Amino acid sequence: MLKNKVGKLKIFTVDYSILKNNKIINNSIVMQSINDPDEIVRLAKLDISTKERVFIQNVKILRFKSIPSHGHNLE
Repeated sequence: MLKNKVGKLKIFTVDYSILKNNKIINNSIVMQSINDPDEIVRLAKLDISTKERVFIQNVKILRFKSIPSHGHNLE
């Protein structure tokens, strides 16, 4: 089952906004996920809160879009 999901991974750029030290910070990350909006948002919030060291509730996903892979395999 997991092997099938690995084959369907895509690369996304995710724009986000966080509240850190009473300042709003806008930034973006590049991540891999399956093409499911709920899963992308969930994984992005988890990654961003860990990276930025903020509570997951303080992470707001602004938008995300797929990056064309041009036939490259990331395995």
